[in-house]
Amino acid sequence: MLDINDIVHFNNDEYTVSSFLGQGGMGHVFLIKEKNGTKKYALKTLQYYLEDTDTYRSLINEWELAQSIRHANVISYRGFDDGTASKTPYLIMDLAEDGSLQDFLNVQKKMLDEQLCLNIFHQIIDGMEAINKVLVHRDIKPDNIFINNGVFKIADFGLAKIIQDKTRYKTFKGWGTEPYIAPEAYRFEKNTIQMDMYSIGLVFFQIAGREHALGNPKDWETAHLMTVPKALNKVNNKISPKVAEVINKLIEKRPKDRYQNWNEVRNELNVATDNNKASYRNSVNKLLDKKLSKDLQIKEVESQKTLKDIELLRRKGIVSYQFEKVIRTPLEDFLTQLNQTVARSESAELVYNLADKIHDINFSFDGKKVGIWFSAIDQSDELSLSLLKHLGVASSNILKPLMPKFRHKVILAWGAVNFSSGKGFNLLLVQSDEDEYGDWVILKNSEIFLFPNDDKVEPFAFDRSQLRISIYLIDSNHKYKTEVDFIERQDLMDLITDGF
Repeated sequence: MLDINDIVHFNNDEYTVSSFLGQGGMGHVFLIKEKNGTKKYALKTLQYYLEDTDTYRSLINEWELAQSIRHANVISYRGFDDGTASKTPYLIMDLAEDGSLQDFLNVQKKMLDEQLCLNIFHQIIDGMEAINKVLVHRDIKPDNIFINNGVFKIADFGLAKIIQDKTRYKTFKGWGTEPYIAPEAYRFEKNTIQMDMYSIGLVFFQIAGREHALGNPKDWETAHLMTVPKALNKVNNKISPKVAEVINKLIEKRPKDRYQNWNEVRNELNVATDNNKASYRNSVNKLLDKKLSKDLQIKEVESQKTLKDIELLRRKGIVSYQFEKVIRTPLEDFLTQLNQTVARSESAELVYNLADKIHDINFSFDGKKVGIWFSAIDQSDELSLSLLKHLGVASSNILKPLMPKFRHKVILAWGAVNFSSGKGFNLLLVQSDEDEYGDWVILKNSEIFLFPNDDKVEPFAFDRSQLRISIYLIDSNHKYKTEVDFIERQDLMDLITDGF
C-alpha cells in the first residue's frame, strides 16, 4: 500500500508520492512529482487484487493495450507496475489539473448553449473514437472525463475489455456505474462500442440538460431497459431538435438502433451545425421537433407494452412458484405419507392438470374429494367500465377497465378449494408490503338470507365468473357475506385437510 512521501520509480527516475487526489474505481489516486525535476503525473493504485486470478492477468494485459492509445482527448497512460516491485499494482497517467466533467457541471448555474455543448461533444467523440479502436471503455461517466487547459480528456479505461471480448461475470470493478450502464450489459451480452455510445449519450444529455436522461429511479436496471427519456430540446430550449435526435439515437435501448461508428455521430452533429446557419432553420427545426416528439411517443407506448408483458411474465412466475410451494408439493408430500400409513385398498389419489393456464388438482381419499383450481390474473379478468359503474365501484375519473384488486391491493392470483360436501373457500394471492411473493387470503362466503328450503352448504367458494364481480363487493352490502382471513402458507394444508 503506497503512502505520502513514498518513492516510486518510473522511466529511470524517482518520483515522490506528493498528495492524495481522491478515490478512484480501482483504488486511491495520488499526485507524484519528479524528485529531481518538474514533471508531475497521477498515480492510480489497484486496491484489491489477487495476482494469480484471470481478472488480474486480464487487467495487466489491458493496461498494456491502454498505453498504446495516444490522443489529445484521452488521458495518456505512461506506464504501470504490476505489483512485482511495489507489492501494490499501480498505473501512471498524465495529470489533468482542472478537475472532472462532473466538477465542471456542478458549478454551472444555467443551461449551456448549443455551440458550447457541441464543442464538448466533439472532443469527447474524438477521444472515444481513439479508445474504441482498441478497447471498449465500459465505465463512461462524468467522473471519468477530465479537463486540462480547456481540453476534455477521457480517463479510467484501464479496466475496459478488448473489443468483441465477451464476459459472463461482473469483475471487481462492477462492469460500470449504474446510471450509465447500457441495457445489454445487464444481459451480459458481447462488449461493443455501442455500449460506450449509450453511456456517452447519457453523458451528453447531462451536459446539455443538467439532469440525467432517465431521472433518478430506484431501479436503474428497469430504467435502462424501459424508461423513454424526454427530448433534450424540451429540457434545454437552446438545443436544436437535430442535436436532441442524435442524442436520442445514442441512447436507444437496442444496440442495433444506435450508430455503427463515431464518425456517423460526428457527421450527424455537423448537420445540426450546418442547419443552424441555414436560411430556413426555424422551419426545419419545427418539423424535426414534431418528428422527434412523435418518435418518442411511439417508443413510450412500446416501452409500456413491453413493461406490462414483462410484469405479467414475472407475476406468472411468482404464481407458479407459490402454487408449487404452497399447494401442489405439500399435497403430494401429504399423499405420500398418507399412503404409507393406510392399506393399499384405502390409498389416496391426486390428479394434477394444467389447462388454459389454470392449475387444477383433484385429491380423493375415503370416498371424499377436494378440487382445487388456481390461476394467475390476466386480462380476461378485467371488468368493463360499464359493469363497474353498474356495481357502483367506478368513479368518474376511471376511464378504462380495471384489473381485480382486493382492498386496493393488486391480486396476483386467485382460486378456490371445493369439497365434495359442497363446502369450500376461495384463495387469493395478493400484493404484499413485505416482498414480491404475495400474501395469502382466504375468503369464506355465505348468503345473508337463506330460505327455509334452501339446502345450500356454507361456507362456499365462488367460481371464477362470480369472483370477478364479488371481489369488488366484499366490504359492501350485497347478497353475500364474506369472512376474510389472512393466513400463513403453512396453514393452508390444515384448512384443506380439515375439510375432509
